[in-house]
Amino acid sequence: MDTEITRNSNDILMKCMAENFKDKTLSFFGLKTARIAGLSPTSLPAIEAKETRTDTVFLLEDDTLLHLEFQTTVNKQDMKRFMLYDARITSREEQERIVNTAVIYSGNIKEAPEILDCGSIFYKVTNIYMKDYDGDAECQRLQQKITAEELLNDEELMILIFLPLMKSGERIEEKAVQSLELARRLKDDRQRVFAMSGLIVITDKHLSNEYKKRLMEVLKMTQIEQWIREEGRKEGRTEGIKESKQEIARTALKEGAEVEFVVKITGLDKQTVLKLKEGLN
Repeated sequence: MDTEITRNSNDILMKCMAENFKDKTLSFFGLKTARIAGLSPTSLPAIEAKETRTDTVFLLEDDTLLHLEFQTTVNKQDMKRFMLYDARITSREEQERIVNTAVIYSGNIKEAPEILDCGSIFYKVTNIYMKDYDGDAECQRLQQKITAEELLNDEELMILIFLPLMKSGERIEEKAVQSLELARRLKDDRQRVFAMSGLIVITDKHLSNEYKKRLMEVLKMTQIEQWIREEGRKEGRTEGIKESKQEIARTALKEGAEVEFVVKITGLDKQTVLKLKEGLN
């Protein structure tokens, strides 16, 4: 397994995390929303910003979207970046959906802006501060329960996943490694995969390459590593077949074939074929 988390592996872990987040909420952290129904894509069309990927976007049971961002620093440009993300999410959705953004700040952050007032554009987020949670005490409590081979409840699983961001006497990198070690010791397969995937996804962009390597070392020889490899191979084969079909479609279109005929011979949907045709012009 690579020592760094690839985009493909991250996508696979996100899918796993989303499956296990279903029917749950983040109410423990003061975020009162409908229950989570699934995951919404986080890759966004590029407009101006270099970053075109949000942290996490959940589809909730009330048909609204919950956009989560995980921050270990405060920058005056962050609110503009979040606002741009939400504008892209809104423009991407075929149906109109309300988007609510919550920014989860690590334990070293005491305050951050919630409002960006640009006159006609008024943007507001909900800030959640991990400084209000004692990560060291929670870590000790979870360690005792896991050592006793007890199952964690939903709230405790959430605490384990967000543990590295909580207030602690240790750096976020060290807390991430400790948390992953705890997650690896969970006896229940579903809980173990859920916690490990959640920890990796949430802490990924906040870790140095050195600590990413340490996380990957913890991950080695676990079921989740094998699962990522297998899922990665499956997705690679699927992507290869898709690219092959698209190349056939481009060739046929260049030769003057009608769109309907290309749809029939490739199995691609009409919208995809039309986009390929536009790209030839």
